[in-house]
Amino acid sequence: MTFTARKSLLAIAAGMTLASGAFAQTAPSVTLYGTFDLGIESTNDGALTRTMLQNYTSKFGIKGERSVSSDLSGIFQLETAVSPDDAKAQNTNQTTGVLGARNSFIGLKSASMGTFMAGTYDTPFKSLNAGGLVNTLGGEGDALEIILHGKASVTGINAPNGGAAATIFGNAHTRQANSLVYVSPKFSDVVIKALYSPDEGQTATSNAPTYSLSAEWNNGTYNFGAATQQKSLSGTALYAMSATKVTMGAVMGNLSAGLAFTTLDNQAASATNARRTNNAMGTVNYTEGPWIFKLAYAQASESKSGAADGVNETSIEALYNLDKQTALYAGYTQLTNGTNAKGSYAGGNADNFPAASGYGVTVSATTFGLRYSF
Repeated sequence: MTFTARKSLLAIAAGMTLASGAFAQTAPSVTLYGTFDLGIESTNDGALTRTMLQNYTSKFGIKGERSVSSDLSGIFQLETAVSPDDAKAQNTNQTTGVLGARNSFIGLKSASMGTFMAGTYDTPFKSLNAGGLVNTLGGEGDALEIILHGKASVTGINAPNGGAAATIFGNAHTRQANSLVYVSPKFSDVVIKALYSPDEGQTATSNAPTYSLSAEWNNGTYNFGAATQQKSLSGTALYAMSATKVTMGAVMGNLSAGLAFTTLDNQAASATNARRTNNAMGTVNYTEGPWIFKLAYAQASESKSGAADGVNETSIEALYNLDKQTALYAGYTQLTNGTNAKGSYAGGNADNFPAASGYGVTVSATTFGLRYSF
């Protein structure tokens, strides 16, 4: 009996060891990640200066990958905006965060065939950024979102046509829900991204799918990319929005630079309602040890001849890396509005920037921030 019992115990132990080994081989790799980014900001809306504790795109996420075969993995990601300064969901008046409001998806990843994802995801147009060389400034200095993607232009263009709720012109800074996304493998230093989002709210008179496509060449030193996006606006929105983007960048030792150009068009057939902006920006970055110095300038044109609704942005920043995860930074940025423009940083990176006090004013922000990434 003793011998039999020992044999049984050995068999059980061996079985547990084998089971543990099998589990370890197939267990998914799960990663917690995030960024907490807060700053003391002196904000001027063109009339009034405020001192504010601002939250800049703080986020928390979990992502995982599990191999199905030597060339195929299942992947997932759940990412949420957080606002440590006031416990609100970023850029909303809600009292709690919205779980999965940022890029969140499930998908399949193949080294030879590319990656397919379904969920909520930044459009290829939005994410095209010259390999990260154009949109480098933090705080309110995100000119790619504010100027090139049209957020600063929207208020000035829409307001003369019926107020802030008017729908003659929209922005192209789109994190698209209900999306099917494909990212190709890198071949000859080129990566192609495609997104399609059907209109789940389609009616007999309204159908508003979204399409976006980009191609980017990046050899580590030089970068060139192009993207397009088509979003048919439905409901009370009367006009579709189409957008194109071209980016380029270069890394030369301690110096790097990026350029970006966009065209946003509401595709209105009538000259009375037609609106189109041509936008451009350039960024220069210089690294010296733990220091990074950044300068950016961006310009949005008038939406039509004589509209006087153009907006310019100038931003500077100095960032000091305490280590690989923690950084201190200081920056200044300002928006200069045309006579009929009313652009501000409201709805941009920060969660509580005021609207511009009037048309034609200069809006500015001075920021001292701390960022921690994990």
